[in-house]
Formats: sequence, structure tokens, C-alpha cells
Amino acid sequence: MMQPDRTTRRHHAQALLEGLHPRYYGEWSADLAERAMQSPIGRRQLARAALKRVPSLWTPDQERWQAWLAQEPWLAWPQARVEAFARELGVLSLGPALRLAVEREVVLFLRQCLGVDALRQAQAHDPWKGKPPEAIRHMGQAVLQRGGRDVEALDASVLSRGIVEFLAHAERSGPVLAARLSCAFASVPPGPCTKESWLPTGTVAALLQERAAHDMAMQMAEVTQEIDP
Repeated sequence: MMQPDRTTRRHHAQALLEGLHPRYYGEWSADLAERAMQSPIGRRQLARAALKRVPSLWTPDQERWQAWLAQEPWLAWPQARVEAFARELGVLSLGPALRLAVEREVVLFLRQCLGVDALRQAQAHDPWKGKPPEAIRHMGQAVLQRGGRDVEALDASVLSRGIVEFLAHAERSGPVLAARLSCAFASVPPGPCTKESWLPTGTVAALLQERAAHDMAMQMAEVTQEIDP
């Protein structure tokens, strides 16, 4: 029977491996790494490649990640979901500027780039609980203007903005979590993100708890369906 400490190490290693951006797999292409992830041998080879690039995250002390899991559910998410959540945060932080978009062509472009659901959420959600600071509105408008009508450029700007918000949240919890989260992205800002964050403190934490509750509800629904199909 596998010992609890070995189980913890295995879960930690697998979650870390699945949460890494493909750039940490060295010479492995994204497609090849995805296939390698499906087998124990492939995962071990990817882990060896990643260990050379981020050895500090694999040390035994970092196994305490499990104690953080309740508050930081992203620790168990695959890289694609972490990046998608960062993009969502980017859209949310641009909410004050997005709410000013009323011209039909502009709205249609934003729907195409950001997605209808994300745009609606950003327009409806108010993390500032009232009128947001004018500086944030102006900075958001500047981001939208720089993106112009280029879908890829605006998407990249939104993701960059979301990475800042996500990393700022992780930095408030400590350098280990921030280092872990930074490994999920192709690139990150060179300096601390807490001073660059636009969203009010606690916004990201609240959204993460919503995601955790939703995931738990989905798991319970699946169990119930298996018991009583």
C-alpha cells in the first residue's frame, strides 16, 4: 500500500507538471509533451526536463502546497485552465473601460475577441462596488486603444493584464506561490505585480472560491448520478 507521504509527493509532482507552460519542457514540443503526459514514462521524462529549469519548485519543502489548496484551487488546475482564468481576470479588470463601448462595430469586435460571456460578465460584475477610480478607467481605455482592431493584439494585452492580476494575488500569499504560478505562462512581468494590480484586493480570491465551489458541486453531481443513474 502506498504511504501517504508518497501519495502527496506524486500528486504534487503531477499537478505541478500539468500546470507548467510548455516552455519548461525543454526540447519537447507542445504536441509531443501532451502525448507524453498520457504515460508514466513520458511524465517522468517531462519532469526531468522541467526539473532542470525550475528545481526550487520540486524541493520537499514545497509539498506544503496541499495546505494551500483550499484557498488556491488553481494549484490543481492544468495550465490551459490557469491561462483561461488569467484571461478572464484581464477582461474583468478592463470592465470600467468596456462599459463605455456602445458603438455597434466596437461591441461586435469586442465580442469576437473576448467572447460574449466574458464581455457580459465584465460589464455586469462590479468588483469596485461602485464607481471605479478614473485612473483605472483611463488605463483600460489605453489598453483597448493599443489593441485597435487586431484580435490577436488585444487578446495578448488582455492576457498580460490578467497575468498581472493573478500574480499580484499570488504574491500576497507568498513568493513560493507566485513562483509556482509564474511557471504557467509563456512570459511574466519582470517585477512585482502587487503595485500594478487594478482589481481590488480580495477579488481574485473570491473568484477562486467561486470556482472551487462550482467544481465541488459538479463532482457531487457526478457522484450522485453514478449512485442513482
